[in-house]
Amino acid sequence: MESFIAALVSLLILDPIQGAITSQLSALGIPRDSAEKVATCARAAAPTIVTRVGENPGWAVVQVIRFWTGAASPDVVLVELAPQCAGAVETAKRAIGRSA
Repeated sequence: MESFIAALVSLLILDPIQGAITSQLSALGIPRDSAEKVATCARAAAPTIVTRVGENPGWAVVQVIRFWTGAASPDVVLVELAPQCAGAVETAKRAIGRSA
């Protein structure tokens, strides 16, 4: 069951969020290494996210809906899913002159 949840998390949450964040940062002229740090953090957080989804699927559904409907930006959803990525997200934002 955990591998099924991991596949869903990857398909519905992590891959789209990573792609969206990387595209946004690249379009804003952020150095590729800064964008990659955010994507790397998201990938490293996958096991933690899978555990959280398994423990609280309702919360996970809300996060997916927020992302897919545009109610929350990809960086905000990533930090909700993986608080340990806040530093990488903040560094990328500072590189474009935005505050968190």
